[in-house]
Formats: sequence, C-alpha cells, structure tokens
Amino acid sequence: RQMCIRDSFKYFALLLVLLIMACESPTVGYNTYSWGNISDFKYSLGSESSIETALSFNEAWNEREFDAMKELSGDSIKFFGGNGIERDFDWIKEASLRGDSIRSSNSASLETELKHIYSLVLNPDSGNEIVKTHFIYTYTDSLENINRWRQFETFIVKDGVVRRWSGSGQDIPEEDEEESVEETE
Repeated sequence: RQMCIRDSFKYFALLLVLLIMACESPTVGYNTYSWGNISDFKYSLGSESSIETALSFNEAWNEREFDAMKELSGDSIKFFGGNGIERDFDWIKEASLRGDSIRSSNSASLETELKHIYSLVLNPDSGNEIVKTHFIYTYTDSLENINRWRQFETFIVKDGVVRRWSGSGQDIPEEDEEESVEETE
C-alpha cells in the first residue's frame, strides 16, 4: 500500500513537472550575484535537452567512455571537486582509472543511484543552464563493508555541451554509526 502511494506521488510529480514545462516557465526567486540586477535576473526552469546532456555525460563517465565525455563537453571544460580545485579532463580521466584500479585490486564495487535532477536558468542572456543532480553512491569492499554517500553534482550546459562540472559529497551514516552517536550523547 505504501509503495502504491509513493508510485502515485511520483506520477503526480512527473505530471506536474510536465505541465509546468509545457507552459512558459515563470521566473521566480532572486540572486545576489554582482553581474545581475536582482529584479532583472530571476531564475526559471531549464530544458529537458540540458538534463539529457548531463545524464549522458554522467553515464559516459560511469562507463569510462572518455571519448563520449569529450564529445559531450566543451573544449575548455573545467572540473571542480569538493575542494574547489580546478582540474582538467586528463586529470579526471587518470583519477577515474586510478580509482577503478584500486577498487578492482580490493575486489570492491561502486554503485550509483540517481535521486533527482533538474535544470535552471539563472541568467537568460548567458545561454547557460545549470543542471543539478543528487546521486547516492554505495561502495562495497571485499569484506562486504558498505560506505554510502550523497553526491551533489552541478553541470553547466550551453549549446548542448557540458562546459563545467563540479561536485561535492556528504557521508550517509550507517545504522550502526547512528546508534553509536546516540549512545555517546
């Protein structure tokens, strides 16, 4: 019964999003960036095509299809991780392959689950759409130890290609971790 209610809610939410997208997206909110007058630059919903571009880019990354990633990104794509340091495409490729090698040697696995994705336009004059994602990553080692975290990613998409990617993570405490925190309080 709960599953049926959740499924109904998902379909209702999807229908609502489609109805909003079918109409002209109203602008709402505000920003405090120095490049825009607060009253001039409100945000609105972005396009489905930018969401598709970001999802395709992420899928290529997960599958280590680096040529596809390059096709889906601009020539001057920039990558930023949780530490804010700018990285280039070659660094990302090498880091991905290094992580894969470590997981393989440890008989570990990494699973990804998309939780939500949406696209926004902050400045309609720029042509940029900001695609925000939330994934749950699950790392399982050879001893069946599990570590899960939320990954929040931002894709800047313009003219059908990813121009910038940034991400940050947040640990999800496991049940036994939550219990030990409660005991110490």
